Amino acid sequence: MSNPEFKRNLWLSLSAHRLVAMPVLLALTLLAIAMGSEPGTAPGSLYTASIALFIFIVWLWGARNANAAIVDELRDKTWDQQRMSALSPWTMTWGKLFGATSFNWYGGLMCLLVAALSGALAGETHVLMLLLTLCAVGVLIHAALIALNLHASQFDARIIRRGGFGWLAIIGVFILFPSYNLFRTETVRWWDADIDSAVFWLDSALLFAGCATFAAWRVVSNALQVRTRPWAWPLFALILAAYFGGFMHEDTSHALLMTALFISIAMTYAALFSEPTTLLRWRRLRMLQGKRDWHGWLEHLPLWPTTLALTFVIALLLQLAPTEVFGHGRTDFLQPPYALTLALMLLRDACILMFFAFAPNSKRAIGATLLYLFVLGMLLPFLAGVAGADDLRYFFLPFDNSYSPWSGVQVMVIHTGIAIGLLNWRLRTSEQT
Repeated sequence: MSNPEFKRNLWLSLSAHRLVAMPVLLALTLLAIAMGSEPGTAPGSLYTASIALFIFIVWLWGARNANAAIVDELRDKTWDQQRMSALSPWTMTWGKLFGATSFNWYGGLMCLLVAALSGALAGETHVLMLLLTLCAVGVLIHAALIALNLHASQFDARIIRRGGFGWLAIIGVFILFPSYNLFRTETVRWWDADIDSAVFWLDSALLFAGCATFAAWRVVSNALQVRTRPWAWPLFALILAAYFGGFMHEDTSHALLMTALFISIAMTYAALFSEPTTLLRWRRLRMLQGKRDWHGWLEHLPLWPTTLALTFVIALLLQLAPTEVFGHGRTDFLQPPYALTLALMLLRDACILMFFAFAPNSKRAIGATLLYLFVLGMLLPFLAGVAGADDLRYFFLPFDNSYSPWSGVQVMVIHTGIAIGLLNWRLRTSEQT
Protein backbone atom coordinates (compact mmCIF):
# COMPACT_ATOMS: atom_id res chain seq x y z
CA MET A 1 0.00 0.00 0.00
CA SER A 2 1.61 3.24 -1.20
CA ASN A 3 -0.19 5.82 0.94
CA PRO A 4 2.25 7.15 3.58
CA GLU A 5 -0.52 8.98 5.45
CA PHE A 6 -2.57 5.79 5.73
CA LYS A 7 0.47 3.83 6.91
CA ARG A 8 1.32 6.48 9.49
CA ASN A 9 -2.18 6.38 10.94
CA LEU A 10 -2.12 2.57 10.99
CA TRP A 11 1.06 2.63 13.07
CA LEU A 12 -0.49 5.16 15.44
CA SER A 13 -3.84 3.34 15.74
CA LEU A 14 -2.88 -0.33 15.81
CA SER A 15 -0.68 -2.22 18.20
CA ALA A 16 -0.35 -5.87 19.19
CA HIS A 17 -2.15 -5.23 22.46
CA ARG A 18 -5.10 -3.46 20.79
CA LEU A 19 -5.35 -6.07 18.03
CA VAL A 20 -5.73 -8.80 20.66
CA ALA A 21 -7.84 -6.84 23.15
CA MET A 22 -10.60 -5.84 20.74
CA PRO A 23 -11.76 -9.35 19.68
CA VAL A 24 -11.36 -10.69 23.24
CA LEU A 25 -13.50 -7.95 24.79
CA LEU A 26 -16.12 -8.23 22.05
CA ALA A 27 -16.27 -12.01 22.44
CA LEU A 28 -16.68 -11.77 26.21
CA THR A 29 -19.38 -9.09 25.87
CA LEU A 30 -21.38 -11.01 23.29
CA LEU A 31 -20.95 -14.26 25.22
CA ALA A 32 -22.36 -12.60 28.32
CA ILE A 33 -25.34 -11.32 26.32
CA ALA A 34 -25.98 -14.73 24.77
CA MET A 35 -25.78 -16.55 28.13
CA GLY A 36 -28.07 -13.99 29.76
CA SER A 37 -30.76 -14.27 27.07
CA GLU A 38 -33.95 -16.26 27.38
CA PRO A 39 -33.94 -19.66 25.68
CA GLY A 40 -34.45 -19.26 21.93
CA THR A 41 -33.84 -15.51 21.94
CA ALA A 42 -30.06 -15.53 21.85
CA PRO A 43 -29.76 -14.84 18.06
CA GLY A 44 -32.07 -11.84 18.29
CA SER A 45 -30.23 -10.50 21.34
CA LEU A 46 -26.86 -10.92 19.66
CA TYR A 47 -28.17 -9.20 16.53
CA THR A 48 -29.34 -6.16 18.45
CA ALA A 49 -26.24 -6.06 20.65
CA SER A 50 -23.80 -6.34 17.76
CA ILE A 51 -25.50 -3.46 15.95
CA ALA A 52 -25.39 -1.35 19.12
CA LEU A 53 -21.70 -2.19 19.57
CA PHE A 54 -21.00 -1.23 15.95
CA ILE A 55 -22.71 2.13 16.46
CA PHE A 56 -20.66 2.78 19.58
CA ILE A 57 -17.32 1.63 18.12
CA VAL A 58 -17.59 3.07 14.60
CA TRP A 59 -20.06 5.93 14.83
CA LEU A 60 -19.16 7.40 18.24
CA TRP A 61 -15.63 6.22 18.96
CA GLY A 62 -14.70 6.44 15.30
CA ALA A 63 -16.06 9.99 15.18
CA ARG A 64 -13.80 10.89 18.08
CA ASN A 65 -10.75 9.54 16.21
CA ALA A 66 -11.73 11.21 12.93
CA ASN A 67 -12.20 14.46 14.80
CA ALA A 68 -8.79 14.08 16.45
CA ALA A 69 -7.13 13.38 13.09
CA ILE A 70 -7.44 17.09 12.31
CA VAL A 71 -7.82 18.74 15.71
CA ASP A 72 -4.76 17.13 17.31
CA GLU A 73 -2.52 18.03 14.37
CA LEU A 74 -3.71 21.62 14.40
CA ARG A 75 -3.19 21.84 18.16
CA ASP A 76 0.26 20.24 17.99
CA LYS A 77 1.30 22.49 15.07
CA THR A 78 2.09 19.47 12.88
CA TRP A 79 -0.49 20.21 10.19
CA ASP A 80 1.81 22.73 8.48
CA GLN A 81 4.40 20.01 8.04
CA GLN A 82 1.86 17.83 6.28
CA ARG A 83 0.86 20.71 4.04
CA MET A 84 4.46 20.88 2.84
CA SER A 85 4.52 17.19 1.94
CA ALA A 86 4.21 15.91 -1.61
CA LEU A 87 0.98 14.02 -0.90
CA SER A 88 -1.95 14.74 -3.18
CA PRO A 89 -5.23 15.95 -1.63
CA TRP A 90 -6.99 12.65 -2.32
CA THR A 91 -4.13 10.61 -0.84
CA MET A 92 -4.21 12.79 2.27
CA THR A 93 -8.00 12.58 2.50
CA TRP A 94 -8.51 8.85 2.41
CA GLY A 95 -5.34 8.27 4.41
CA LYS A 96 -6.86 10.24 7.29
CA LEU A 97 -10.43 9.07 6.72
CA PHE A 98 -9.69 5.36 6.96
CA GLY A 99 -6.30 5.41 8.68
CA ALA A 100 -7.31 7.40 11.77
CA THR A 101 -10.40 5.20 12.20
CA SER A 102 -8.75 1.89 11.25
CA PHE A 103 -8.97 0.45 14.77
CA ASN A 104 -12.67 1.30 14.91
CA TRP A 105 -13.33 -0.42 11.60
CA TYR A 106 -11.33 -3.38 12.86
CA GLY A 107 -13.76 -3.83 15.74
CA GLY A 108 -16.76 -2.76 13.68
CA LEU A 109 -16.21 -5.45 11.07
CA MET A 110 -16.25 -8.08 13.82
CA CYS A 111 -19.58 -6.70 15.00
CA LEU A 112 -20.90 -6.83 11.45
CA LEU A 113 -19.89 -10.48 11.12
CA VAL A 114 -21.76 -11.37 14.31
CA ALA A 115 -24.75 -9.29 13.21
CA ALA A 116 -24.89 -11.04 9.83
CA LEU A 117 -24.79 -14.54 11.36
CA SER A 118 -27.17 -13.83 14.24
CA GLY A 119 -29.55 -11.87 11.99
CA ALA A 120 -29.80 -14.81 9.61
CA LEU A 121 -30.49 -17.21 12.52
CA ALA A 122 -33.08 -14.82 13.99
CA GLY A 123 -34.90 -14.50 10.67
CA GLU A 124 -34.30 -10.73 10.37
CA THR A 125 -35.02 -9.15 6.98
CA HIS A 126 -32.75 -6.83 4.98
CA VAL A 127 -29.77 -7.74 7.16
CA LEU A 128 -27.16 -7.11 4.48
CA MET A 129 -28.65 -3.77 3.45
CA LEU A 130 -28.87 -2.62 7.06
CA LEU A 131 -25.23 -3.47 7.69
CA LEU A 132 -24.13 -1.70 4.52
CA THR A 133 -26.19 1.33 5.57
CA LEU A 134 -24.48 1.36 8.97
CA CYS A 135 -21.09 1.36 7.26
CA ALA A 136 -22.08 4.18 4.89
CA VAL A 137 -23.32 6.31 7.79
CA GLY A 138 -20.01 5.69 9.58
CA VAL A 139 -18.08 7.00 6.57
CA LEU A 140 -20.50 9.94 6.39
CA ILE A 141 -19.86 10.94 10.02
CA HIS A 142 -16.08 10.58 9.77
CA ALA A 143 -15.74 12.47 6.49
CA ALA A 144 -18.07 15.24 7.63
CA LEU A 145 -16.03 15.83 10.79
CA ILE A 146 -12.77 16.01 8.84
CA ALA A 147 -14.30 18.52 6.43
CA LEU A 148 -15.91 20.65 9.15
CA ASN A 149 -12.84 20.82 11.38
CA LEU A 150 -10.47 21.67 8.55
CA HIS A 151 -12.88 24.28 7.20
CA ALA A 152 -13.33 25.82 10.66
CA SER A 153 -9.58 26.04 11.19
CA GLN A 154 -9.37 28.57 8.36
CA PHE A 155 -11.47 31.21 10.13
CA ASP A 156 -11.72 30.51 13.87
CA ALA A 157 -8.98 28.73 15.79
CA ARG A 158 -11.07 28.84 18.98
CA ILE A 159 -13.30 26.05 17.67
CA ILE A 160 -10.24 23.84 17.22
CA ARG A 161 -8.88 24.69 20.67
CA ARG A 162 -12.23 23.66 22.15
CA GLY A 163 -12.17 20.26 20.49
CA GLY A 164 -13.64 20.89 17.07
CA PHE A 165 -17.00 19.59 15.93
CA GLY A 166 -16.79 16.18 17.57
CA TRP A 167 -19.86 16.96 19.67
CA LEU A 168 -21.91 17.01 16.45
CA ALA A 169 -21.34 13.28 16.13
CA ILE A 170 -23.17 12.64 19.41
CA ILE A 171 -26.13 14.71 18.25
CA GLY A 172 -26.05 12.99 14.86
CA VAL A 173 -26.06 9.52 16.41
CA PHE A 174 -29.10 10.36 18.54
CA ILE A 175 -30.85 11.61 15.39
CA LEU A 176 -29.83 8.69 13.18
CA PHE A 177 -30.25 5.86 15.68
CA PRO A 178 -34.08 5.72 15.40
CA SER A 179 -33.65 5.28 11.63
CA TYR A 180 -32.95 1.62 12.39
CA ASN A 181 -36.70 1.18 12.73
CA LEU A 182 -37.24 2.62 9.25
CA PHE A 183 -36.13 -0.71 7.83
CA ARG A 184 -39.23 -2.26 9.37
CA THR A 185 -41.48 -0.22 7.06
CA GLU A 186 -42.14 -1.70 3.66
CA THR A 187 -41.87 1.24 1.28
CA VAL A 188 -40.95 4.92 1.14
CA ARG A 189 -42.96 7.32 -1.02
CA TRP A 190 -40.47 9.46 -2.93
CA TRP A 191 -41.15 11.45 -6.11
CA ASP A 192 -44.49 9.66 -6.49
CA ALA A 193 -42.79 6.26 -6.49
CA ASP A 194 -42.95 3.52 -3.88
CA ILE A 195 -39.38 2.42 -3.12
CA ASP A 196 -38.39 -0.44 -0.84
CA SER A 197 -37.35 1.15 2.44
CA ALA A 198 -34.11 -0.84 2.79
CA VAL A 199 -33.03 0.11 -0.74
CA PHE A 200 -34.00 3.76 -0.23
CA TRP A 201 -32.13 4.26 3.04
CA LEU A 202 -29.07 2.41 1.77
CA ASP A 203 -28.98 4.59 -1.34
CA SER A 204 -29.49 7.70 0.81
CA ALA A 205 -26.62 6.74 3.10
CA LEU A 206 -24.34 6.03 0.14
CA LEU A 207 -25.28 9.34 -1.49
CA PHE A 208 -24.51 11.48 1.55
CA ALA A 209 -21.41 9.45 2.43
CA GLY A 210 -20.13 10.19 -1.07
CA CYS A 211 -20.98 13.88 -0.68
CA ALA A 212 -19.20 14.06 2.69
CA THR A 213 -16.10 12.32 1.32
CA PHE A 214 -16.06 14.66 -1.65
CA ALA A 215 -16.40 17.63 0.71
CA ALA A 216 -13.48 16.39 2.79
CA TRP A 217 -11.36 16.08 -0.36
CA ARG A 218 -12.28 19.62 -1.46
CA VAL A 219 -11.43 21.12 1.92
CA VAL A 220 -8.13 19.23 2.06
CA SER A 221 -7.38 20.52 -1.44
CA ASN A 222 -7.90 24.10 -0.31
CA ALA A 223 -5.80 23.51 2.81
CA LEU A 224 -2.98 22.19 0.62
CA GLN A 225 -3.21 25.32 -1.56
CA VAL A 226 -4.74 23.39 -4.46
CA ARG A 227 -7.31 25.89 -5.69
CA THR A 228 -10.76 24.70 -6.71
CA ARG A 229 -13.71 26.42 -8.33
CA PRO A 230 -16.83 26.85 -6.17
CA TRP A 231 -19.24 24.79 -8.27
CA ALA A 232 -19.66 21.97 -5.74
CA TRP A 233 -21.45 24.09 -3.12
CA PRO A 234 -24.47 25.07 -5.29
CA LEU A 235 -24.49 21.56 -6.75
CA PHE A 236 -24.84 20.13 -3.26
CA ALA A 237 -27.74 22.54 -2.65
CA LEU A 238 -29.48 21.16 -5.75
CA ILE A 239 -28.80 17.58 -4.61
CA LEU A 240 -30.39 18.34 -1.24
CA ALA A 241 -33.33 20.00 -2.98
CA ALA A 242 -33.88 17.02 -5.24
CA TYR A 243 -33.64 14.65 -2.27
CA PHE A 244 -35.94 16.44 0.18
CA GLY A 245 -38.25 17.73 -2.52
CA GLY A 246 -39.15 14.14 -3.33
CA PHE A 247 -41.04 13.83 -0.04
CA MET A 248 -43.55 16.52 -1.10
CA HIS A 249 -46.26 14.85 -3.12
CA GLU A 250 -48.74 17.56 -4.12
CA ASP A 251 -46.80 19.16 -6.97
CA THR A 252 -43.34 17.84 -7.71
CA SER A 253 -41.95 20.64 -9.91
CA HIS A 254 -42.89 23.44 -7.52
CA ALA A 255 -41.97 21.35 -4.50
CA LEU A 256 -38.49 21.11 -5.95
CA LEU A 257 -38.27 24.89 -6.50
CA MET A 258 -39.55 25.79 -3.04
CA THR A 259 -37.30 23.24 -1.37
CA ALA A 260 -34.32 24.46 -3.39
CA LEU A 261 -35.12 28.05 -2.39
CA PHE A 262 -35.04 27.42 1.35
CA ILE A 263 -32.03 25.09 1.13
CA SER A 264 -30.01 27.59 -0.91
CA ILE A 265 -30.90 30.34 1.59
CA ALA A 266 -29.82 28.17 4.52
CA MET A 267 -26.57 27.17 2.81
CA THR A 268 -25.81 30.78 1.91
CA TYR A 269 -26.16 31.84 5.54
CA ALA A 270 -24.04 28.86 6.64
CA ALA A 271 -21.21 29.76 4.26
CA LEU A 272 -21.56 33.49 4.90
CA PHE A 273 -21.01 33.13 8.64
CA SER A 274 -18.40 30.37 8.44
CA GLU A 275 -16.04 31.64 5.73
CA PRO A 276 -13.49 34.37 6.42
CA THR A 277 -14.76 37.63 4.90
CA THR A 278 -11.81 40.01 4.67
CA LEU A 279 -11.04 43.18 2.80
CA LEU A 280 -7.86 41.58 1.46
CA ARG A 281 -9.90 38.86 -0.22
CA TRP A 282 -12.21 41.45 -1.74
CA ARG A 283 -9.28 43.44 -3.10
CA ARG A 284 -7.78 40.29 -4.58
CA LEU A 285 -11.06 39.59 -6.37
CA ARG A 286 -11.15 43.19 -7.65
CA MET A 287 -7.59 42.86 -8.92
CA LEU A 288 -8.31 39.55 -10.69
CA GLN A 289 -11.44 41.04 -12.18
CA GLY A 290 -9.46 43.99 -13.49
CA LYS A 291 -6.98 41.60 -15.11
CA ARG A 292 -9.90 39.57 -16.52
CA ASP A 293 -8.40 36.48 -14.89
CA TRP A 294 -11.75 34.75 -14.47
CA HIS A 295 -10.15 31.39 -13.69
CA GLY A 296 -8.31 32.87 -10.72
CA TRP A 297 -11.36 34.96 -9.80
CA LEU A 298 -13.48 31.83 -9.48
CA GLU A 299 -10.77 30.05 -7.49
CA HIS A 300 -10.70 32.86 -4.90
CA LEU A 301 -14.47 33.42 -4.84
CA PRO A 302 -16.10 32.51 -1.51
CA LEU A 303 -18.82 29.88 -1.42
CA TRP A 304 -21.74 32.03 -0.33
CA PRO A 305 -22.10 34.11 -3.55
CA THR A 306 -22.72 30.90 -5.52
CA THR A 307 -25.77 29.87 -3.50
CA LEU A 308 -26.84 33.52 -3.28
CA ALA A 309 -26.95 33.62 -7.08
CA LEU A 310 -28.77 30.27 -7.06
CA THR A 311 -31.36 31.75 -4.67
CA PHE A 312 -32.11 34.58 -7.10
CA VAL A 313 -32.34 32.15 -10.03
CA ILE A 314 -34.85 29.99 -8.15
CA ALA A 315 -36.82 33.06 -7.02
CA LEU A 316 -37.09 34.25 -10.62
CA LEU A 317 -38.16 30.79 -11.80
CA LEU A 318 -40.93 30.81 -9.21
CA GLN A 319 -42.28 34.03 -10.73
CA LEU A 320 -42.94 32.04 -13.91
CA ALA A 321 -44.86 29.39 -11.99
CA PRO A 322 -48.65 29.09 -12.13
CA THR A 323 -50.62 30.78 -9.38
CA GLU A 324 -51.30 27.58 -7.46
CA VAL A 325 -47.85 26.60 -6.25
CA PHE A 326 -48.88 23.65 -4.10
CA GLY A 327 -52.41 23.18 -5.37
CA HIS A 328 -55.14 23.31 -2.75
CA GLY A 329 -52.59 22.85 0.08
CA ARG A 330 -50.80 26.10 -0.71
CA THR A 331 -50.51 28.86 1.89
CA ASP A 332 -50.38 32.60 1.21
CA PHE A 333 -46.81 32.82 2.44
CA LEU A 334 -45.69 30.63 -0.48
CA GLN A 335 -46.79 33.12 -3.13
CA PRO A 336 -44.01 33.66 -5.72
CA PRO A 337 -43.23 37.32 -4.80
CA TYR A 338 -42.18 36.23 -1.32
CA ALA A 339 -39.34 34.26 -2.89
CA LEU A 340 -37.89 37.49 -4.29
CA THR A 341 -38.36 39.16 -0.91
CA LEU A 342 -36.37 36.40 0.77
CA ALA A 343 -33.62 36.57 -1.87
CA LEU A 344 -33.31 40.34 -1.43
CA MET A 345 -33.25 39.92 2.35
CA LEU A 346 -30.39 37.46 1.94
CA LEU A 347 -28.47 39.96 -0.19
CA ARG A 348 -29.11 42.68 2.38
CA ASP A 349 -27.76 40.54 5.21
CA ALA A 350 -24.65 39.68 3.18
CA CYS A 351 -23.99 43.38 2.59
CA ILE A 352 -24.42 44.09 6.32
CA LEU A 353 -21.85 41.43 7.20
CA MET A 354 -19.37 42.76 4.66
CA PHE A 355 -19.95 46.30 5.97
CA PHE A 356 -18.74 45.22 9.42
CA ALA A 357 -16.10 42.81 8.10
CA PHE A 358 -14.43 45.54 6.03
CA ALA A 359 -14.21 47.92 9.00
CA PRO A 360 -10.75 48.74 10.45
CA ASN A 361 -11.62 46.75 13.60
CA SER A 362 -13.42 43.74 12.17
CA LYS A 363 -12.78 41.15 14.87
CA ARG A 364 -16.43 41.16 15.98
CA ALA A 365 -18.02 41.44 12.54
CA ILE A 366 -20.17 38.34 12.91
CA GLY A 367 -21.40 39.33 16.38
CA ALA A 368 -22.25 42.85 15.23
CA THR A 369 -24.06 41.49 12.17
CA LEU A 370 -26.15 39.07 14.21
CA LEU A 371 -27.02 41.84 16.65
CA TYR A 372 -28.24 44.19 13.92
CA LEU A 373 -30.15 41.42 12.16
CA PHE A 374 -31.89 40.67 15.44
CA VAL A 375 -32.79 44.34 15.84
CA LEU A 376 -34.04 44.64 12.25
CA GLY A 377 -35.88 41.36 12.05
CA MET A 378 -37.31 40.93 15.55
CA LEU A 379 -36.89 43.82 17.98
CA LEU A 380 -38.02 46.75 15.80
CA PRO A 381 -41.00 44.86 14.28
CA PHE A 382 -42.09 43.80 17.77
CA LEU A 383 -41.89 47.35 19.14
CA ALA A 384 -43.74 48.73 16.12
CA GLY A 385 -46.44 46.09 16.50
CA VAL A 386 -46.89 46.81 20.20
CA ALA A 387 -47.16 50.53 19.40
CA GLY A 388 -49.84 49.80 16.81
CA ALA A 389 -47.75 51.11 13.91
CA ASP A 390 -48.54 48.30 11.49
CA ASP A 391 -47.06 50.08 8.46
CA LEU A 392 -43.79 50.64 10.29
CA ARG A 393 -43.74 47.02 11.46
CA TYR A 394 -44.29 45.91 7.87
CA PHE A 395 -41.40 48.11 6.73
CA PHE A 396 -39.01 46.21 9.00
CA LEU A 397 -40.53 42.75 8.37
CA PRO A 398 -42.45 42.74 5.06
CA PHE A 399 -44.30 39.46 5.47
CA ASP A 400 -48.00 40.03 6.07
CA ASN A 401 -50.94 38.59 4.16
CA SER A 402 -52.92 41.82 4.64
CA TYR A 403 -50.48 43.59 2.27
CA SER A 404 -49.75 42.88 -1.35
CA PRO A 405 -46.87 40.40 -1.75
CA TRP A 406 -45.20 42.70 -4.26
CA SER A 407 -45.11 45.51 -1.70
CA GLY A 408 -42.78 43.30 0.36
CA VAL A 409 -40.44 43.13 -2.63
CA GLN A 410 -40.46 46.93 -2.86
CA VAL A 411 -39.70 47.29 0.85
CA MET A 412 -36.81 44.84 0.65
CA VAL A 413 -35.43 46.66 -2.41
CA ILE A 414 -35.18 49.75 -0.18
CA HIS A 415 -33.43 47.73 2.56
CA THR A 416 -30.99 46.21 0.07
CA GLY A 417 -30.31 49.56 -1.57
CA ILE A 418 -29.42 51.12 1.78
CA ALA A 419 -27.16 48.16 2.65
CA ILE A 420 -25.37 48.34 -0.72
CA GLY A 421 -24.91 52.09 -0.30
CA LEU A 422 -23.36 51.63 3.13
CA LEU A 423 -21.09 48.90 1.78
CA ASN A 424 -19.92 51.12 -1.08
CA TRP A 425 -19.19 53.90 1.41
CA ARG A 426 -17.16 51.45 3.50
CA LEU A 427 -15.17 50.34 0.45
CA ARG A 428 -14.44 53.93 -0.59
CA THR A 429 -13.24 54.89 2.87
CA SER A 430 -11.09 51.75 3.13
CA GLU A 431 -9.38 52.55 -0.18
CA GLN A 432 -8.44 55.98 1.13
CA THR A 433 -6.65 54.54 4.18
